[in-house]
Amino acid sequence: MKNDIDSILDALFSGGKLNVGSGTKSRAAKDAEDFLNSIEKTNANMQSSLNRQISDLDKLTSDAQRSMDEMRRLLDAEGLTGTPEMEAPKAETAEKKPKAKGAEEPPQDPAQSFREAREATGRTVIGQDAFLDSLFTAFRRPSVTGRENGKPAAVVVISGKEGTGRHSALAASAAALCKEGVLKNGEVTNIDLSRYPNAEDGKLLTQDLFSALHSENDIVLFENFEQCHKSLLPMVAALCETGVLKLASRYALQKGMLIDVGTALVPDAVSEISVNGKYLVFLTSQKDSAFTDAFGAAFLSSVTDFCRTAEFTRESLLRIGEAALGALNDRTKAKLNYAFTFGEDASALLADKFSRRDGVESMARLTERCFRLLSEEKLRRAEKDGEKTVSGTLGVKDGVLMFTFPDFAVTVEEEKKQAADPRAAEEVKSELNEIIGLSEVKDYVLSLEQNYIIQRLREARGMKADVPTMHMIFTGNPGTGKTTIARLVSRYLKAMGVLSGGQLIEVTRADLVGKYVGHTAPLTQQVIRSALGGVLFIDEAYSLYRGADDSFGLEAIDTIVKGMEDHREDLIVILAGYTKEMEEFLTANSGLRSRFPNIIEFPDYTAEELLAITKLTAKKKGYTIDETCETPLLQYYEKRQATDARTAGNGRLVRNLVEDAILNQSRRLTGGDVTSLTEAELAALLSEDFDLSEG
Repeated sequence: MKNDIDSILDALFSGGKLNVGSGTKSRAAKDAEDFLNSIEKTNANMQSSLNRQISDLDKLTSDAQRSMDEMRRLLDAEGLTGTPEMEAPKAETAEKKPKAKGAEEPPQDPAQSFREAREATGRTVIGQDAFLDSLFTAFRRPSVTGRENGKPAAVVVISGKEGTGRHSALAASAAALCKEGVLKNGEVTNIDLSRYPNAEDGKLLTQDLFSALHSENDIVLFENFEQCHKSLLPMVAALCETGVLKLASRYALQKGMLIDVGTALVPDAVSEISVNGKYLVFLTSQKDSAFTDAFGAAFLSSVTDFCRTAEFTRESLLRIGEAALGALNDRTKAKLNYAFTFGEDASALLADKFSRRDGVESMARLTERCFRLLSEEKLRRAEKDGEKTVSGTLGVKDGVLMFTFPDFAVTVEEEKKQAADPRAAEEVKSELNEIIGLSEVKDYVLSLEQNYIIQRLREARGMKADVPTMHMIFTGNPGTGKTTIARLVSRYLKAMGVLSGGQLIEVTRADLVGKYVGHTAPLTQQVIRSALGGVLFIDEAYSLYRGADDSFGLEAIDTIVKGMEDHREDLIVILAGYTKEMEEFLTANSGLRSRFPNIIEFPDYTAEELLAITKLTAKKKGYTIDETCETPLLQYYEKRQATDARTAGNGRLVRNLVEDAILNQSRRLTGGDVTSLTEAELAALLSEDFDLSEG
């Protein structure tokens, strides 16, 4: 081998020169060239193989990293990142403050974080010191006793009378704890259990629980458990007792939402909902024993803290009024350059505005009105005032607040609520009485006023008042008076003072569903805005739901449901359609049925009622029906109602029949001398004027 290589090298470098490139190559030179080429090829193959191996290694490393990230995500979601039995108490960390250069930052004392948060909350929540102490004890408990793996951080019951600041105190506490770094998020997720009054609302509650427990908020607040269907309360109790809700149906996560997929086999199926270590808070005005009756003794044993608000004293209300006016002064000075001083009379007036139903919100509405009126004055006087701060005083004159500044004064009269109009209400009642039939429907409409009167009386006397949902579904065949009653309902509710506008906006699918992606929601929202203060009447509402694949229709339904929630006091929605189709429509959105508790069936008219409607319709048009027409008309109506009341019967049939009879009478009368016709002849509709053929 060595001799072969030597001979090759000798041939390549004979005479001290490289002879590979010479015109005529010796055999040894050719062998050398082939040898070098083979070496280069081998090197290229080795480099290519090495590159592939490096690429494969990079891919394996990337896949492994993704697998590890996914494993960590699953462990975090299941609460398995702690120790098997009990996680050690976690020290809460306060918001980091800048430290001096070269100085060591001392470790944050968890107890100090809670003390600072408690003090900050006490400066804004007045008159509830004992309640705040117990509430902060509840929040601090997990950091002292430890968090049991998989279970809630704490289960807290907040009780007390309405208007004692339960909501505002909880919100202020959460914000302060977040600022101190104890909570990750200072917001509170609210679940109103009154939205699930029926057993079939379980799917909706499941979806809402999943969203709440997977949100960034640390606190989930449950309200109105008394109005939730009893069969659904164990779902909430399970989360408190074990931290896990096992799902009876198969669910999948789609675009962040929990969707019921029935029996379908899908990837990423969700079989349970975990509490994710959140604080679960229940708010009630009832006694603690009410929880035992509703949830059972096991739930009560899972409650870690009971916190109760006290009723505000007069002194507390005066302090709250003073704080509210102080905050208003800071706001007007910063935004409008208006500063003012005030005395005890102004604070006392705010204290007088306190109501059990609205709590301190009643004060906040008045201070907000003050700011709006001062803002309007600022707009009018912008050039005169310039950028300088104008100082004035706030006092009370004739029972209302009055701002007095050097060059102007602003009187703050309260916004008057929509007043009832007894005369308008009587007019609607009179029109209702004229409507033939529909006795049960008319009784329901009249009951709206009776309930509203009693609830307002309870409110005036400081009792719990809860005006029931007035959204309705009208079911029945065409021509049974659904649209007519809807118009009267809108006017009636306006006359009662429930609605500010009383207008009826009548729409169908074509007015709500867009023609391209992204068009439906804005279109539906525009319709909702036009109906605020009145009634939105959706005829043939079932046409909005054409199956699970009708994304446009489903988007319109979802937008309507959200609009109902956002404008509870400004909008009433009435859906109308065939009975069977409307029943199917209610399955389109799991929250529909609970939001429309009032389903009113409009029965078909009897033949006798249709005859009476015929006479009334003719009378309103200035005509009379001859007695000889009655028997033929009765027989005709009986046949039509028995065959096609769904499509052609009822009121529409009457209207068309009378209008055709009037045209036929005109043809009959113009066949002779019209100048000699009497008024009676011009008004009479005879048997021959009615076309009673079944076709």
